[in-house]
Amino acid sequence: MNEVIIRKHGLYTLLIAVLFLTAGNFGTAQKRETETTLPKPERRKLLGIGESDPNVSWEAQKFITESFYPIGWSRDGKFAYFVEPPDEACGCYFAKFVIQDLKTDKVIWQDEYTGESEVKPEEDLNSFWPQRQKMYSAKLKEHGIEPHGNFRLLGPAINFDGDVLTPRLDISVKTDGVFEVDGTVTVNMDSERLGTKVIRQDVYKKEDVNGFRNAEIPGALLSPFESRVAVIVVEELRGYEGPPNITRIKIVGSTLKTGFKK
Repeated sequence: MNEVIIRKHGLYTLLIAVLFLTAGNFGTAQKRETETTLPKPERRKLLGIGESDPNVSWEAQKFITESFYPIGWSRDGKFAYFVEPPDEACGCYFAKFVIQDLKTDKVIWQDEYTGESEVKPEEDLNSFWPQRQKMYSAKLKEHGIEPHGNFRLLGPAINFDGDVLTPRLDISVKTDGVFEVDGTVTVNMDSERLGTKVIRQDVYKKEDVNGFRNAEIPGALLSPFESRVAVIVVEELRGYEGPPNITRIKIVGSTLKTGFKK
């Protein structure tokens, strides 16, 4: 009788061990799948020239806009995002994935894609993302960037730690109406408590082909790990053959605590 009980106990213990190992392997597989499969990002709606008018046909739009998809943050100042540049006349799908160091605004890594003209069925994010998501996920892991799904656009002012900060543009340019531009575009960060600072300045020379027309700041995104923001600058550029003009997104990093002068 005791031998039967011992055998039953042994079988029960073996069954528990098998179930435990199976559950552990399943959990590991799930984690591995999560690490290698980056979810498709959500488009962040912007304001002003960063958004097309939903009540106007494509042909009558004032701007052909670049679409913006924030991806995630690292704990040491890096920010990843994805954009779909405007298609003026190609009938192509354009995409760009960027990892940027917000301490220096240097682009650490990027992947640019230009699709074939008049592809059927038409390419879009739904067809493009599965082709690249494994590579993008590996790059995020390499740079310590954690994907986030909830990005809140802050602006025009940023309330942070008892201070009110406002990103501001100073635009001083002259243009020939085509592609020659001469002057500067400066992005400032103003703090009610600490003063102000320049966080980026672009210098344009008329001999350079550019087509810059205007710029706006629709807002900023706050890092969940640091007192640092990604300021979104939407630039308006002359269309290749004239109107409608196009937009281009630049990201400018800024700390919210240091570098200010009164």
